[in-house]
Amino acid sequence: MNWRKWLRILHRDFGYFIVGITLIYAISGILLNHRNDFNPDFRIVTQNVKIDLPPGPPFSEQALKPLIENIGDFVVFKRAYMTKHGNLKVFIHNGEILIHPETGEGELEYLQKRIVFFEMNMLHRVATHRSWKWVSDALMVILIFVTISGIFILKGRNGFMRRGVWFIVAGVVIPLVYMIFLI
Repeated sequence: MNWRKWLRILHRDFGYFIVGITLIYAISGILLNHRNDFNPDFRIVTQNVKIDLPPGPPFSEQALKPLIENIGDFVVFKRAYMTKHGNLKVFIHNGEILIHPETGEGELEYLQKRIVFFEMNMLHRVATHRSWKWVSDALMVILIFVTISGIFILKGRNGFMRRGVWFIVAGVVIPLVYMIFLI
């Protein structure tokens, strides 16, 4: 069996193997590229709330805690203080509540994970279990193999020495231009 045939077999099988992981890295890469345009991990949820506050101000944090945590299961009270405008500002896990003491009405803002995207981005950043680093490294080695083996699979007028070399040169020149002139 010649070496081109082995390259085709390995290129195909490794290519099939990395489809899922490559898609996760590609999609999360697009999301992370636009992290200055929007938060790819969380979305901000805003909702109006009404709380029956105890007499005050001042409000004791012990009295506020059960009232605030009664809003929902996800609300975990941290701290509270009165703003200079006379509103009650309450910090909760992943958010805050601004309450008008006279009416007890307020606005709750909190961060909510973007389902699937959050997890994909964590994998992309290798911010999960330490073992994922080795899975990620193995993927990169396989990608390097698939990339290099792809160069030598085709021969003839569509092969590397005729058509392929120009695409490879373009693929190298574009990042070099960015590295030299824009970084």
